Amino acid sequence: MSTGATWPDLFEARVRATPDAVALVFEDTALTYAELNARANRLAHALVARGVGAERVVGLSLPRSVDMIVAEVAVLKAGGAYLPLDPDYPAERIAFMVADAAPVLVLDDLLEIEALTAGQPDTDPARSLHVTNAAYVIYTSGSTGRPKGVVLSHTGVAKLVATQVERFGVGPHSRVLQFASPSFDVAFWDLCLGLLSGGRLIVVPAERRVPGPALTEYIHAHGANFMILPPALLAALPADCVLPEGATLLAGTERVAPELVARHARGRRMFNAYGPTEATVNSTLGLCDPSTVSSSVPIGVADPGTTAYVLDARLRPAAEGSCTSAVPGWPAATWGVPR
Repeated sequence: MSTGATWPDLFEARVRATPDAVALVFEDTALTYAELNARANRLAHALVARGVGAERVVGLSLPRSVDMIVAEVAVLKAGGAYLPLDPDYPAERIAFMVADAAPVLVLDDLLEIEALTAGQPDTDPARSLHVTNAAYVIYTSGSTGRPKGVVLSHTGVAKLVATQVERFGVGPHSRVLQFASPSFDVAFWDLCLGLLSGGRLIVVPAERRVPGPALTEYIHAHGANFMILPPALLAALPADCVLPEGATLLAGTERVAPELVARHARGRRMFNAYGPTEATVNSTLGLCDPSTVSSSVPIGVADPGTTAYVLDARLRPAAEGSCTSAVPGWPAATWGVPR
């Protein structure tokens, strides 16, 4: 895989390879790679006509649906960067994000999208795009609670794809659960996991994003075998709500407790995923083995194409095995080893 390829380049290669394979599922609706590509192309042409291109941002405030994914793919194929605006966010937060990011336009109405795409061609749009150009914009709250925008380029896509292939074996057989809010950086990795692998992206409806049978029954019904779920949700799942045997489970964004490993890693592969937004979603992975995890769950080793450094309390490189925790509640045993 070329590290010089952008997200739409890699997606279009998958469309050419397996146009009739199912790419996207939402409840009872399924789109093949060819169908998803055609719908995204029609919107992408409309966006280009309205000035969308490299380094231009498009705000997306859409409900969880097929249209949400189509819009994200369309912005990327137009050469722009998408700004997810969770409709459940307070109006003040959304207004701040829009004012700060200054998008070319905001798509928040499905009827508007239908009108925009009417009569547009379904061919791949021409674009002038480099891996250093922006792919998406994510706003994090930070320590003060004030939203802070982070612009991520296509540069990190190659690392994510290498990680999902080399560490997880993700491929055309994969059925990837799309659980994360679009305003969370993990949702971008979901796009890569499902749509750049030749696999299938399964979007969870909003009302099923709860720790209970509504979620686990949906997972089983659609045969999901790869999922990224937050530790808080895993901890809150009732005992009779069991994830599929043989599935691959990633947990992250917060501390993964040994009790979660003991419960969820038996019968499936489980990883502790760690990485700041600025590093394109993920940086290290620790395989969770219930037979060896005791008081802490390691964050593991660096992803392909990534170097991890262990620093001491003064932010100096620490000798292997010599560091102690500089962060309250984070045991030194959870720190990855530089390589």
